[in-house]
Amino acid sequence: MSLQKFFKPSSVAVIGASSDRAKIGRQVLDNIISGGFKGTIYPINLKEKNIADLETYADLKDLPAKNFADVLVVIAIPAKFVVAEIEKCAILGIKNIIVISAGFKESSAEGKILEDQLVKIAADNSLNILGPNCLGFINTLTDLNATFGAAKNQDGNIAILSQSGAVGSAVLDWLKNKDFNLGYFVSLGNKAVLDESDLLEYLATDDKIDLIILYLEDVKDGQRFMSLASRIVKNKPIAYLHAGESEMGTKMASSHSGALAGSAASFKTGMERAGAIKLNDLRELFNLLLFAPKNWHNTNNKDLYLITNAGGPAVLTADEIGRQNVPFGGSQDIFGDANAAAYQTAIDKTLAKDGVDNLLVLLTPQTSTQIIETANAIINGAKKYPNKLIMASFIGGEAVAPAIKLLAENNIPVFDYPEEAVRSYKKLVTYKELVETLKPYNFITNSNSEKITNISYASSFALLNQYKIPIVDVVTYAKENIETYKYPAVLKIVGPDFLHKTDKGGVVVNLKTPADLYLSADKMSAENKVSLKNPENYLVVQEQAFKFQEIILGFKRDNVFGPIMMIGWGGIYTEILKDFKLAISDISFDNALEIIQDLKIYKILNGARGQKKYDINALAQAIVNVAKLANDHPEISELDINPLFVEENGVKAGDVRIIL
Repeated sequence: MSLQKFFKPSSVAVIGASSDRAKIGRQVLDNIISGGFKGTIYPINLKEKNIADLETYADLKDLPAKNFADVLVVIAIPAKFVVAEIEKCAILGIKNIIVISAGFKESSAEGKILEDQLVKIAADNSLNILGPNCLGFINTLTDLNATFGAAKNQDGNIAILSQSGAVGSAVLDWLKNKDFNLGYFVSLGNKAVLDESDLLEYLATDDKIDLIILYLEDVKDGQRFMSLASRIVKNKPIAYLHAGESEMGTKMASSHSGALAGSAASFKTGMERAGAIKLNDLRELFNLLLFAPKNWHNTNNKDLYLITNAGGPAVLTADEIGRQNVPFGGSQDIFGDANAAAYQTAIDKTLAKDGVDNLLVLLTPQTSTQIIETANAIINGAKKYPNKLIMASFIGGEAVAPAIKLLAENNIPVFDYPEEAVRSYKKLVTYKELVETLKPYNFITNSNSEKITNISYASSFALLNQYKIPIVDVVTYAKENIETYKYPAVLKIVGPDFLHKTDKGGVVVNLKTPADLYLSADKMSAENKVSLKNPENYLVVQEQAFKFQEIILGFKRDNVFGPIMMIGWGGIYTEILKDFKLAISDISFDNALEIIQDLKIYKILNGARGQKKYDINALAQAIVNVAKLANDHPEISELDINPLFVEENGVKAGDVRIIL
């Protein structure tokens, strides 16, 4: 699906153009005209003959276009009329369409039917449709503003994609007051046809775009997105802001993995695997736009240095540097009486040193502070050392406002507060570290493994064995076999009514003799008489494990990104301790080791304070094997091994829960 002519049409037709300047169609038309679009512009209106001094046409078929495939059609009419216009496009050979109109699946069941019709026509005729329910797009590289939002006529190297029209409008309004290098702005709307992955694929080919920023509420195809993004970020950083991060959906989860890998956590995990940089709020989004492309792509030393005229802000900044785990080179306090010359000397002296490549200059307005002159000193330093990053934070209000404006006009990243500067700088550090290690994501194809249609407690252990995950042997309890069991023993009650056995008193450990086991089994049977009438609930016996650490290992299948692996500190307090990591299921042995090393329990596993070491390699291999199981069996929605006993030599699954 090529988008070359979508973003670079030779002509644009606006269906819904009007003499009424309050109408969306007229606003789009005016923006196309005022933006300086050099192609032909066709207003479409059933009744009017001339709009905005342009000849107006009653119907698409009346256009004097030489090649309809070169025409971009913008539709801004009531939703009930849109499908008919798209059908006309298909008949005429028009391939590229923006549907500004709202009133589709976002509004009602009837709107959903209309959108489904739109999707079918697009699929049958290979149409590129942006929207519906969107602002449109801006391509400053071709002077085309096909939106009803105002923007500066300037070209640049940053692309912004927004799933929210309101957020998109806010971004465009913010940009109007900035000397900013916007290349593309695209409002995704309902993503009925074109989605974020289609746009990424196109932007990857545009050499003028150096940074891509996304505002997303969801991703349409997680595997495709991860595959594209993980390749693009090697050359072009991708940052994202995600809406909808509440975890209400976790209440529906049946397992620990399901609870901990909720929808927001799964989204974050998928985006991390894609190599995208997470933004936490709109302020972080706007702050990120302050950096130039060279700041992202240089291979300079990552240490951050400070120059300040006040000790308090420097300490607060150092605190944030510590919280963000940013490499810190040190701070130079030139005291409250520092004038612009003192700043200039400190800047030159600091940046002249080898290995000093990143500098944050702090200023608070004091009696002898030369604010504008100090801003010029920073600008001079940036010009003298163009390959180094100089940021500024002038803390205050009215007194520092002119200097902040001057710094921004000279492309110095300037922040209201130093903590914001540090958090934004952390994004650069994260990206540079990421591209050093990130491997492209490849689509996971399921093996020819036989589909599981029914799973019991015993067969769950058998499946683990099949994937070379060692288990603690489990047998169904029978009084007549009581002398043959290995002691000490563990007694459990299992089945659909006992997903959380410990909470219901369904586990008794360290039963040392057959008599102990018999008494415990008799008591457990009496206490659960009603549940045990269901043959799917029953008692089992396992050998007691000793000298181990408990780990939880499992996955939840996300409907967008696929299996989300979860590895963490196990046992009955898993959801309380929350020492766990999530990962996409294309895990290698080395990936598994890295995940283990990021856990708090790693120090214990590795023999903290002279204690014995546990078999970390066996744990890593178990993680890899469970990932393969997850990829092979798409019918499994959730799987928990809790606990997985990690011993000095090897691992064993002590309990397992599989949900189809």
